[in-house]
Amino acid sequence: MQNGKKSEKKSIYQSANKFGEGGTSIFPGKTLAAYKAFVLFVFCVLVLMSPYYRGLYFDYELSVFQAVMAGIFILFAIYLYLSKEGFLINSKLELMLLLFMVAYIVPYFFAANRRLALGEFFKYAFYFAVFYVASRISKGKAEKFAILNTLFLSTVGVAFFGYQAAVKLIPETARPLGMAMNGLWVGNMINSTLQYHNTAGTVLAFGFIISLMLAIYSRNKLLKSFYFAFSSFIFTAFFFTYSRGSYITLLLALLVFFLLLPREKRISLIFNIAIVGAFVITFLNKVGANLNEHGKVKLWLVLLFQMLLVFALTYAFGFVERRLYGISNNIYIVAAGVVGILAIIGFAIALKMHLIPSDMVEKIKSIAMFWKERNFVERMVFYRDGLKIFLKSPVFGYGGGAWVSLYFMYQSYLYFTTQSHNYFLQVLLDTGIVGFSILLVFLWLLFSASLKAWDKKEQKENVIIAGLVAAAIQLYSHSVLDFDFSLASVQVLLFAALGVLVSTSLQILQKHKQEKVIYTSRKTNFVPVLLAIFYLFVIVISLNFRLGNYYANIGQQALQAGNLSAAYSFLSKAVTYDSLNSNALSDYAVALYRIGDQNKDANLIAKADGYFRQAIVNDRFNPKIRFKYAVYLLSHGAIDSGLSQIEEGIKLQPLQPANYELKADAYAKVGDYYLGKGDKEKAKKYFEVVLKIPEEIERLKKYREHIPKELIGQEKIVPFAMTQRTQQIIEEVKKKI
Repeated sequence: MQNGKKSEKKSIYQSANKFGEGGTSIFPGKTLAAYKAFVLFVFCVLVLMSPYYRGLYFDYELSVFQAVMAGIFILFAIYLYLSKEGFLINSKLELMLLLFMVAYIVPYFFAANRRLALGEFFKYAFYFAVFYVASRISKGKAEKFAILNTLFLSTVGVAFFGYQAAVKLIPETARPLGMAMNGLWVGNMINSTLQYHNTAGTVLAFGFIISLMLAIYSRNKLLKSFYFAFSSFIFTAFFFTYSRGSYITLLLALLVFFLLLPREKRISLIFNIAIVGAFVITFLNKVGANLNEHGKVKLWLVLLFQMLLVFALTYAFGFVERRLYGISNNIYIVAAGVVGILAIIGFAIALKMHLIPSDMVEKIKSIAMFWKERNFVERMVFYRDGLKIFLKSPVFGYGGGAWVSLYFMYQSYLYFTTQSHNYFLQVLLDTGIVGFSILLVFLWLLFSASLKAWDKKEQKENVIIAGLVAAAIQLYSHSVLDFDFSLASVQVLLFAALGVLVSTSLQILQKHKQEKVIYTSRKTNFVPVLLAIFYLFVIVISLNFRLGNYYANIGQQALQAGNLSAAYSFLSKAVTYDSLNSNALSDYAVALYRIGDQNKDANLIAKADGYFRQAIVNDRFNPKIRFKYAVYLLSHGAIDSGLSQIEEGIKLQPLQPANYELKADAYAKVGDYYLGKGDKEKAKKYFEVVLKIPEEIERLKKYREHIPKELIGQEKIVPFAMTQRTQQIIEEVKKKI
């Protein structure tokens, strides 16, 4: 029996080597095994921790993770080279991801914001590294399940931090290991470390599917029940994210999971998920009642009791589960139908008995009228406005950050959102038709290869394929409704899962002689060498961005406090480390000219002009920089140029009433200046511009503002109108003419 297992392992190893390049290592096997284990460990730690640093949404944390992942990629490349497995880029999926990276760097020179464009390019370099390492290192069963259990534990952690924050066991001021602990529990919803309830919802749904997959795959009854118990822990937290979109997409993902499972495992899923779901629903009200500072002990007792019940019942079911595998299809279909009907009846009883929190019931009911909901109506506006942006540069897009840089120009009414709330729209705006097409081809190759492998009926592997395809569908389908993928950690979890999915699928296809590669010759495959050099570059640039971000933040704080010497010192370092950061460049320019004004230093004043111009080149659609530059120009005698910058800023953000207040004030002061010099005719020219502002606002309101009727009168939806201060300036000007 042992010899059989050894030969099986050997054949798997030989088959896996075909994925790279076979050969014998010149290094001792134990040394290389230890080296590989170290790389795997560090990789798993990075994946595990990624959701806990504000979802890696902000550059401050993201740049560190990018640098570390680049280092892991290089270490793994060295391992592949030393082991003679072959450091190759030879699968279609890898090549498509590389092309997708290229699609993000192509628009750099005509990007809306060069810094954001480069940043998004580095993000996809990060994701490629995660995908490559996960797919190549997970050929063995131990490595595969190390990564899958990392994904499972990571989402358990997301649920745990959400619970802890709800009962006030985590102070908002706490920063363990540098992790910001504020915003984990907001508005009676679990945001957890992802700091946004919808993203927390989809990540917990992803983790729930992973936990079910691991449970169904496991043959050990105790381990199986352990996974099911923790799936209830994750599932309960999922409900308290109140993410209606995730509620819907999880049902879709679970249906896919069910359909792709082998027949026997479908039976296991039906009955075990019924057990998990029943106890989760039963305890929802109890859990909800203790999600406050008074539930510090009771919440955990309730959750522990729930998990113990799930563990016990799923463990007991394990003794009869195999007997159900032999039932006829007719009985199987009837049983599935009965379980489904009982689930619906049970849910109805839970509603009648008020087992589900009333606010959650209202959220669920509102799904039936989703088209009248504010979130849905607003998203439809975002998508429509996004398509206007796309049509201005449809082939290559505007580079990363296209939406946040441009939406003010095309918005249908004044709203503030840094995200388009649709990943596929975001890709379309960032990379145009070219990048969008590459993404679609990547997804087609990914899911077609997975289904092709699934069709080979390898029963145990099909559980993994089913679970990972369903988990990926959960994340991708929810990304159509929200900006989850703007949090880099969500894509780290996704691409780690996809790496294992691809590895599993390719091993099956190799076994059946159906795996194809583009090319395999080491002599012609120079791409990996270039990638290794590139990732060294990523380490340096990412750390520079981190330092630049740090100095820019404290420099800006010093500038706001009026400490010009400190602002100058910090901001000069910020623009040295990150010369593309337009906000740092413009703030540095402000510090320069204010110091120049104080010291009557013409050189510093002139130098400021250069930094303003560079900031505008790097971020050409940013109205705030234009307005800062206008203040500089007007205060140094360049009146027409300064007023021109104000006009440009208004074109970039036409529906912001405060901008017209700035315009009125600027033109009125210029008029006052000429009036003081006795030049009444010239003063009148500028005063007349002020007097025409009401007409300008009314014209824009008529042709540009289109507020959906469902949003009129709602909170924070303010119709475009002149500010009181603008009206006051106009009245003062009227008296002067």
